[in-house]
Amino acid sequence: MDRGARAEPLVLTACVVAFCIAMGLREELNIWIGTGAAAVASVTLLWMGARPTLRSILERPTAVSLAVGIAVGIAMSLATWWLYPLSIAVLPTVEGEVEKLYALLRQPPGPMRAFPLLLLVVAAEELIWRGLAIDLFSKALGAPRAVLLSALLYILPQIAFRSPLLIIVAALCGLLWGTLRVRFDGLAAPVAAHIVWDFLVFVMYPVA
Repeated sequence: MDRGARAEPLVLTACVVAFCIAMGLREELNIWIGTGAAAVASVTLLWMGARPTLRSILERPTAVSLAVGIAVGIAMSLATWWLYPLSIAVLPTVEGEVEKLYALLRQPPGPMRAFPLLLLVVAAEELIWRGLAIDLFSKALGAPRAVLLSALLYILPQIAFRSPLLIIVAALCGLLWGTLRVRFDGLAAPVAAHIVWDFLVFVMYPVA
């Protein structure tokens, strides 16, 4: 095993910890500053310690994978708008959790002005969980188990955030975006789906 390969598990761990810290400090630190700092630190670590893996993952984006990702992002947004009132009817506490989340996103500079930063956070998350994590886990466990394990790893920052709702949402998104990564052998589809969903649900047309 070469030096770069030995460093990759440490890089993955450090990136996950960075996002856990950012989410855990949501009450003490502006959410955009916290997640933005975690994203910058993670991209730097990935560039320094996992560059060969990232290069192979980022190769070969196709028009089909981008189109599928955009379509999935739109479908996710439609499902979110449809399911939100139903979820409130079944579990009223969901409304309070969602309102707290949007209140954090409205912290200065707000979701619209902070959208470029949101793009960086999305890119970092996809490089970490659908990129490096799935690549590492696939070598030992195969793709299906790698997708499952990366989705479980993706909920750790939400546990630090202390939101049961976001834990469930992160698990479902992690499974879906991980499946896109494996199906299209790259990050174009999950990145597109993630960006479209975040933009529509958290920036343009919030559910609360």
